[in-house]
Amino acid sequence: MPDLTVAGTDVPAGSRRVVRVPVAHDVTGPVEVVTHAVAGAHDGPTLLLLSMLHGNEWFSMLIIRELLARLDPETLRGNVLAVPVANAPALLTNSRCIQDNADEPDANRTFGGPYQWLSNQISRAIGDHLMSQSHAIIDYHVGDWGATMADVSYVTDFGDAGVSGRSRAMALCYGCPVVHALTIHTGLRGPRTSLGFAGERYGVPGIVAEVGGLGFGEAQERAWLEQNVTGTRGVMQHLGMIDGDAPRLPRYLEVHDYWRVGPKAGGYLEPVVGLERQFGDVQPGELMARVVDPLTFAVVDEVRAPGHGTIFYACRAHMVRPGGWAFGVANREDGRTRWITP
Repeated sequence: MPDLTVAGTDVPAGSRRVVRVPVAHDVTGPVEVVTHAVAGAHDGPTLLLLSMLHGNEWFSMLIIRELLARLDPETLRGNVLAVPVANAPALLTNSRCIQDNADEPDANRTFGGPYQWLSNQISRAIGDHLMSQSHAIIDYHVGDWGATMADVSYVTDFGDAGVSGRSRAMALCYGCPVVHALTIHTGLRGPRTSLGFAGERYGVPGIVAEVGGLGFGEAQERAWLEQNVTGTRGVMQHLGMIDGDAPRLPRYLEVHDYWRVGPKAGGYLEPVVGLERQFGDVQPGELMARVVDPLTFAVVDEVRAPGHGTIFYACRAHMVRPGGWAFGVANREDGRTRWITP
């Protein structure tokens, strides 16, 4: 296996290094994308792991830490480039986006952009130094405090259908029962997201792993952590990077259309439908949560299912602003969304 070079730093085969990829100089000093580079002793692909493009999703940093602790460069086939905190400026404010009044504050909507906002420069550094030499990508996104996610996404409409096919195969190896088929050209997310840009610009297949959240207790969060580590290793097994067989489930819910079911009013959100209903169905108009005014205790909103669907994002009781995270419901009225057996 040849040595790995990341942002001018050589990483000899069979070793690991922490590489600081330069981004920009901010008011108080340099901004960097700190990357853990693990160079395998044997030939194989390079897998890029991205965490915390959104600064409030810090649970995924723990996935990177746990995974790296279990990797042995001497037995690894290929390389792993792991970024625990892609968006350090947003982490500093525990916010989804960088708080700098940018035209494009969301770093996961700026890939390929021409501007010099910090978000643009972060995504540019990731593209130039990391995506450009990768063969596959996993981008982790998890629930903010009080909300959880439970799906693995892949892109269906790349210009090269082979990239979409390889991405779907990765998604099925993660071991999550919900596989989300995204469109980048017509969907909510776009070609300037991590997956959209990597697939279109570099032909790199990838998935977004959205499994877990914060505020649900140590036991539950530890279970989600282990699920993500097992899922990542499943993708690595699929790619031939480590020994073992990738996990496969007997069936998956393949989601095409879904509803983000959230509150119209801000306040204290009290779920009627809890985590125990995750992967279960709801009926049209079913009450899912209430929003209570924290000052008057009046119910200011009722969150109801917009149609027949299957819950895959869930939440616990927490404070929300209008439109805040609550539920994700797969639209079972759309004939494309169905349980499949690969």
